[in-house]
Amino acid sequence: MPSLRSMQARYTTAATMLLLLLTVLGGVSLDLAIRYRVEDQVFFDAEQVAAQWSAQVRGGLLPHSAPAPTSTSGTVDLVQLVDARGRVMAASPDATGRLRLSTLRPPPDDRLQRRVECRPGERCVLLMANRVSTAPDAPVVYAGTVEPPLIATHRLEYLIAGAALLIVLLGGRLMWWITGRALCPAEQQYRLASVTSHELRTPIAGLRVQLEEALLHPDHVDPRDTIRGALSATGRLEAIVQDLLTMTRLRGGQPAPYEPIDLAALVTEEVDAHSGGTPVELYTAGDVWVHGSGIQLIRLVGNLLSNARRHAATAVTVCVGSADGRAVLAVTDDGNGIAPADRERVFERFTRLDEGRRRDAGGTGLGLAISRDIARAHRGTLRIEDSPRGARFVLRLPLLDRNTIGRRHLTRTGRTTAGRTADDR
Repeated sequence: MPSLRSMQARYTTAATMLLLLLTVLGGVSLDLAIRYRVEDQVFFDAEQVAAQWSAQVRGGLLPHSAPAPTSTSGTVDLVQLVDARGRVMAASPDATGRLRLSTLRPPPDDRLQRRVECRPGERCVLLMANRVSTAPDAPVVYAGTVEPPLIATHRLEYLIAGAALLIVLLGGRLMWWITGRALCPAEQQYRLASVTSHELRTPIAGLRVQLEEALLHPDHVDPRDTIRGALSATGRLEAIVQDLLTMTRLRGGQPAPYEPIDLAALVTEEVDAHSGGTPVELYTAGDVWVHGSGIQLIRLVGNLLSNARRHAATAVTVCVGSADGRAVLAVTDDGNGIAPADRERVFERFTRLDEGRRRDAGGTGLGLAISRDIARAHRGTLRIEDSPRGARFVLRLPLLDRNTIGRRHLTRTGRTTAGRTADDR
């Protein structure tokens, strides 16, 4: 429906914008956290190296006359010892021949300071400045490294932005699916209410006309005819309401007691119970066991038999067997059949083709929809398949392994099935 689709779009847009805002905030926080973590690690390593060099200087040794200390991560490669006049007294190999790393000279009361030195045309240097002592002419040890590429360029931002964009796109798609699922019951209820009100309008209007006519023209209306018409309309209303309740239970997932059922025996009993009228030829291939609700399967089989008899010209054929690990029930009539374009439409609620209305004006149009719901509730399928003549409804259900069936279930339906076997055809 356009309104529901519009609601879905609005909800998805709002949720996606919120996700975008959260992703942006999260991305910025992640970027800052990573930068802080990388810089903090560099400063920590530089502090270690600067402290080691300072200790050597205080011990009377220049770093070049003793093994050069290094950081635990090995990332600090620029180290210089600079005197009070700004002359480089000693340097690590990578810092040799360079200008002094920094002009910062920490005061005696704050001998260790962090510094980021940036020069035109060069990458910034992260370093620690360590004043060797509080003496006025104390040298300063500078230890650090060039800013890592991850934070020196916008590579980190590009990576985070790409991941954030992917998250927003996937999140938007997921929200569209979630809102669609959430609104689907509302859409189904809307359609059901619309179609149901339309279907109920006819019997209610007919009932009202009959009752008003009886009140306005009591001398010209037979009370018995009025009562018969009212009962007929009431019966149709009752049938519609009962079928709607059945569909609600099936589509609402209301559990039903399941048990091992011999489908061949169940179909045989239903054929015998509906004897008379259009003849039914029954073919069975032994015991065909399924796991399901007996009441629901009886309703399904009864719907298929009634539908086939209603549209048959001379006879109905029913076959029960198994194939590919599934129980198969085929109900075929020799009537005019159903056009391929209508084979799915007949399973929709309140759908009745012209021939169906002509043959049974009092039908509810819910029988086949209920039958398919029952099939799906049993993890099976109900379809219309090709047939040389007439319509062929085929039910397929998961076949139950006979080894899992208790002996009491094997003997419960031990009566001889009526009709011929599949091999007799």
